[in-house]
Amino acid sequence: MNALFRLRLGAACLLTLMTLAAAPANAADIDCGDAPFIVFAAASMTDAVNEFTEAFQADTGCAITVSVAGSSTLARQIAEGAPAGLYISANRDWVTWLAENAPERIAGEPAIIARNGLVAVSNSTESADIADLLSSRFAMADPGHVPAGIYGKAALESLGIWADVSSNAAYTENVRVALAMAARGDVGAAIVYSTDARMEPDLKIAYHFDPASHPEIAYEAVLLSGGGNLGKAFLDRLNGKPGQEVLAKYGFLAGGDGGQG
Repeated sequence: MNALFRLRLGAACLLTLMTLAAAPANAADIDCGDAPFIVFAAASMTDAVNEFTEAFQADTGCAITVSVAGSSTLARQIAEGAPAGLYISANRDWVTWLAENAPERIAGEPAIIARNGLVAVSNSTESADIADLLSSRFAMADPGHVPAGIYGKAALESLGIWADVSSNAAYTENVRVALAMAARGDVGAAIVYSTDARMEPDLKIAYHFDPASHPEIAYEAVLLSGGGNLGKAFLDRLNGKPGQEVLAKYGFLAGGDGGQG
């Protein structure tokens, strides 16, 4: 074996080792555990997270359970000891709240995995003046603690019409309930995320809120105590190309550290 061949062989081996070290954990490297891994996710992410989870389970063989609700409800349940391994919030403030009130539950750095927009939907019009649209009964998530409601109230305050229309609002436990009320015709309109509007074909977007009228709608995910290697693999893949492709399919905007789109 001449010196040049040995040099090339050594370089090839080094490159292979570096590639393997940089590669993400594959299914064989993941400890699935004995019980299903539990993901707590904001209700507005229901469809996207479920589709991603099905693919992740098929690839790894690990059992995953997804529980969806309002971000505030989930944060409080986690603080009280709910056995979730990953938390996905529609409002970064609730991740901060959890870190302040139950720091022992936080096991990793939060990551913004997606962003969203805010709209008003109706089953009777394609476009409308927002004050007229909300002059009769409409639904929105509870602005006291549910992210979609917090964003909605901020947007209506920015427009200067909150005091005029707030008495017409039916507050709901999460944004999907508000969407369902509009779809059933229980109310004339609902304030929901842009992604939610895609889920009800009989509803039309009647108004797009200016992103500058409310805080940035950023979805933040964080690994929780007990999440372990499986939780990290799930979050890494969700925040990587496979997860981002699923999220984009459902209309979510890219995560990362960029500004609101």
